[in-house]
Amino acid sequence: MKLLIGSLWIATVLCAYWYGTSQVNPHQSAGPGSVNSLTDTAEPGRHNVTNSETLPIDEETGAGPEANTGSAHKPVTVDDAVAQTQALLGDMGWSPTMASIAKAYAIVSQLNLEQTLAALRQLGYGDSPESLQINMLFINRLAELSPLQAVDYVNLNVTGSMQKDGAMATVIATWADSDPHATLQWYLSQPEDTRQQAMGRFALGGLFSSLARQDLPAAISSIETDFDANDFEAIDYAVSSTARNLQNTEDFEYLLERVQAMDNDSALQAVFSSWLTKDPDEALARLDLISDPKQRQAIEERAFRSWMVRKPQEAADRFMQRAAPDQRQSRAKVVVESMSFNQPQQALSWLNRQTDIDTQPLTSELISRSAYRNPQFADQNLHRITEQDNLTILTSRIYQSYSRYSQAKADEFLSRQSPAVREQVLTRLKRVEEIRSRG
Repeated sequence: MKLLIGSLWIATVLCAYWYGTSQVNPHQSAGPGSVNSLTDTAEPGRHNVTNSETLPIDEETGAGPEANTGSAHKPVTVDDAVAQTQALLGDMGWSPTMASIAKAYAIVSQLNLEQTLAALRQLGYGDSPESLQINMLFINRLAELSPLQAVDYVNLNVTGSMQKDGAMATVIATWADSDPHATLQWYLSQPEDTRQQAMGRFALGGLFSSLARQDLPAAISSIETDFDANDFEAIDYAVSSTARNLQNTEDFEYLLERVQAMDNDSALQAVFSSWLTKDPDEALARLDLISDPKQRQAIEERAFRSWMVRKPQEAADRFMQRAAPDQRQSRAKVVVESMSFNQPQQALSWLNRQTDIDTQPLTSELISRSAYRNPQFADQNLHRITEQDNLTILTSRIYQSYSRYSQAKADEFLSRQSPAVREQVLTRLKRVEEIRSRG
């Protein structure tokens, strides 16, 4: 759960940054300076303001002056920036709307370096959802103005490994957006143990996304020369981020040729996963040229699993079209496994349309996989299971899943089952509890 929340938080912050920058026209960010300390140096050429001045906000749109070109420009104060962002985001927990984040970004993006540092001091650091969301906006602004100071701020002030990893990844992504080459050199200069930590892995996403957009040859060359060939995880992150930013066949061919020389099937799969979403015909034609059948099949399956998360219907149909008659059952299982977690109803609808496979074991697989996250779906479709042993196992899983949310709901679900099934479920759960109690 903590990992899920952390991932969603990171995604929200990054989305807010890209959405916010597309909606407003903030002052140009200062490039990374040579200073690497938290000093309160004012941004050159920027007017320093007092806390008595008022931040103008449009009453209807909530947008700041730079998002509302019709209003007269007035300087921003630290007090107003903090108060307005707290008003916009203070009660939204982990789920602020993109509109609210964009409005808050429009305010924060007007601060200069001295003001941004002052705002962070005024806010202090807290680990509640609201505090993290608000602090990240100001940390992001600091990264735009002075990336090295933002790095220092995160290292000195952000607590909690997940929060620190996410904050550092956001700082590096923001820095890389304006100067990916300088960001890469800084990253490579860090101690190996720092780069091996989660921060280093998360950071590769934003770093190589920006580098690939601005200088694809440099991105690929760095992957080839700056990483240990046995550091498969780092290479995978870098290649995945690079591939996601490619758009045309020539660039994918160029990346694929270089990755094939790395002897890293996971990186190959990452290339094909992105290529499939952009141009399935070209990607599949190139995939079929891999001479080793086992390697080709493994890469194909992993790439299609990734595609099915993004476009389940199209990917599932294409995956099955490529199946030999003796492969259709095993491939259908891959489809169900890939779709069951996020799209169980789509997976069931897809199964119901299949006419040349045994759908009963796959329906059982679908219900089993969906039970933990979506007990209601599993409950509603439990009647499709006819094999007694499977019925008992699946009923137990649904009961346990309901119990995590509501014991009353779990008991009500169990009461609807046949007496024989209820007895078997309770016996099974009692046996599991006894095993657990024995350690």
